[in-house]
Amino acid sequence: MIATLDSRELVLDDEHIVRVRPLRSTDRAIYDRAVMDLSPRSRYFRFFAPIPRLSERLLDQMTRIDGQRHVAYVALTLDESSAVGVVRYVLSRDDPNEGEVAIAVDDGWQRRGLGRQLVGQTIEHARFAGLDSLTATTLRENRGATGLLQASGFSAVGVSGPYAEHRVQLRH
Repeated sequence: MIATLDSRELVLDDEHIVRVRPLRSTDRAIYDRAVMDLSPRSRYFRFFAPIPRLSERLLDQMTRIDGQRHVAYVALTLDESSAVGVVRYVLSRDDPNEGEVAIAVDDGWQRRGLGRQLVGQTIEHARFAGLDSLTATTLRENRGATGLLQASGFSAVGVSGPYAEHRVQLRH
């Protein structure tokens, strides 16, 4: 079992503080509300489709975390009433030494350094877990995600239609 962070407070660039901890299955309602609170554009960038509501199946998939194959962290307001960001990686079925990263940050919390810190924490966890690399797929038009990934050490490795692929090597 990989050691995971129980809970940590992060100080953002604007001095706001959030609490970060592993996402739990009991966070289902808070996760659903956080996704629905994203702007339609942010939901589209995260899920690559206009999603008016999360299906029960997708909610299950996103909140059933095992901490090894599927690792996810949630950033919460200090009172833990609202999720303001979620980052995760899921191991590749083809290569268990590679994980795919996904992140979403509430529109009102973007550009404060939260995404950068969440991705950094995820890279640290994946490196500690012994992964060789992390990948991320974004929509090519999502310049914010591209900038965040580049600032976190990812390199662009290809494009396919509307998608851009990014990778960071964890072991050299």
